[in-house]
Amino acid sequence: MTDAQKPVAGDAAARGSRRKERTRVLLLDAAELLLSQRAPEEIRVEDVAAQAGVSAASVYVHFGTKDTLLAAVTERVLAVATDALRSAYTAEVPPLERFAGVGTAYMQLLLEHPAVVKYLTVTGERGPRTPVEAEVVARFSLLRREFEESIRDAVEASAIRRVDPELMSYVLFGAWNGIAALALRRDDLMLSPERIERAVSEAGVALLDGLIN
Repeated sequence: MTDAQKPVAGDAAARGSRRKERTRVLLLDAAELLLSQRAPEEIRVEDVAAQAGVSAASVYVHFGTKDTLLAAVTERVLAVATDALRSAYTAEVPPLERFAGVGTAYMQLLLEHPAVVKYLTVTGERGPRTPVEAEVVARFSLLRREFEESIRDAVEASAIRRVDPELMSYVLFGAWNGIAALALRRDDLMLSPERIERAVSEAGVALLDGLIN
């Protein structure tokens, strides 16, 4: 290869790498969308490929198997969830503001990634069946416990009235998951993400009014 040919070959390799990454992201996005609509076992490789606008062979080229693809989607969402909530948990703000910030961060996560809502609902009804599903449960259980600690901090700082931090964390996690699930409904009980945000905001004000000492 001549010196003149080397930059051309390098450009071609870079374009190929970018094309592969775009296809990989398309497949991850498509699989996440389908996970917001169906249980994992109901998703086929062909469905993911059609949603992404690529061939079914692309799934095998980039991920090997459907299970590996779904595991990659799950890990991506878990990373986003962990980063968002840990940032809220560790924010250098007063305990009451931190407590409210966690709720805002979690609700935003659920609305931006409805696959999380569907995944938690499906696995909650039948129990985890795969190591990936078990990891989802373990990670969100840990995040729930960290939220419990943020409530305990607010109680101990006398920022809110005395409540049971563990029970309150379960109540709020359950409430957030429940109202976020309304966006996935296909009947008269469906609420748009915009209306859910408004409802949660108004309910949050009422909740804080009731909790503040």
